[in-house]
Order: sequence, then structure tokens, then C-alpha cells
Amino acid sequence: MSVVNDLRGVMGWLRETVCPLVRLKRAPDVGEQTEEAYAFETVHPAVFGMYWPVGNVARQPDLRPPHPGILVQLGEGSESARDMRRSYTVRLHLSAWNPGLHGPDVWSPKESHGPLELPYVRGEAGTYGDSYEGWQDAWNFLDTVLREVRNAESIGGLALDRSQDVTFGPYAEQGAVLDLYPYWFCWVELRLASVAGPPTWAEDYL
Repeated sequence: MSVVNDLRGVMGWLRETVCPLVRLKRAPDVGEQTEEAYAFETVHPAVFGMYWPVGNVARQPDLRPPHPGILVQLGEGSESARDMRRSYTVRLHLSAWNPGLHGPDVWSPKESHGPLELPYVRGEAGTYGDSYEGWQDAWNFLDTVLREVRNAESIGGLALDRSQDVTFGPYAEQGAVLDLYPYWFCWVELRLASVAGPPTWAEDYL
């Protein structure tokens, strides 16, 4: 039982349970703000622990681009002196990158279609227009996280404290929502607890 293992358990649960359900636009790497970098490409979110990666991830081939992503951060924790049960406040920071409307974002109705055909056609790649609607990506992402948390029996081996509300919100500073366009951030905060009792070696001392 350790803080690191518990947080890594939460990270693993997010990778296996939440991330496969989400595809969002991939942010270009640092120094790649070119027309080609803004091409439409979607990926599953990456998961990180405690700190967002910074710098040029292209120089670190084993490191996924951090956006879209989930950052798992420990807010505070406590350990019971009676049974060594640990409780954690864990904040999940969610990020999305969306500078505007790409062609494949648009679905237009067909004038006519067969009974087995989709009534809509997707826009072609190569068109683009700036937009401030990308915030919806982050909040749809948040809704997916909330749904999976609500339905989970455990989260990476930790129990959700259902006596406490799951809280969430936007990134803000002094009450003002931060404008970090074309990046969009929000957060979910959980209260989690270890479900195992004390290690066997401790029984002689209790």
C-alpha cells in the first residue's frame, strides 16, 4: 500500500475505462503551429500523474502529446491511525484542444438517401474556420468521466466515497474563468479511500 501505487491505480483505471470512450482533436507539438499541424486528427486522451508534461514531446518519443489528456493530481490525503485506511482527495484535470471548426466537424443532411444509408454526409478535410465553441469538447469529456465514475464499483482499487459529492468546474483565477484558447480545461474532484485493511505485519501491534 503506497500513495504512488494508489494514484497509478487511478491512472490505469482512467486509461482502460474512460479514455477508450473519448476521441478529441490532437494538439500540435510545441513549435508546430503550422497549417499542417492544424489538420484534423483525433486521438484518445493520454493520462499523466501530478504534472502536465512540458516542452517538445516530439523529442521524447515515448511521451504522448499531453492534450487531450487527464492529469491525476493528489489534493490531500489522510491515514487512519486505527486501521491504516487511507483517504484521498483526487482532482482530475481534463484538457481539450480545439481552435475552430474543421471540415469533418460538420455533418450536412443529404438531399436523398437510401433506406440503409446515413441521412447525413461528413464534411471534407482541408477546410477550417476559427471558433470559440471548443469548450464543449472539454465539458463533453467531463460528462463521460462523471458517468463512468458514477457507475464504477471501484476506481483503480479505491472506493469512491459516495457520502461526498463529486465536484467539478472550469479553470478559474480570482473568480474569472481563464481564457486559454485554443486549449480548454475543466476538472473533476473525487474523494477516494483504500478498501484494504492494515498489512499483516501490523496485526501484532494493534
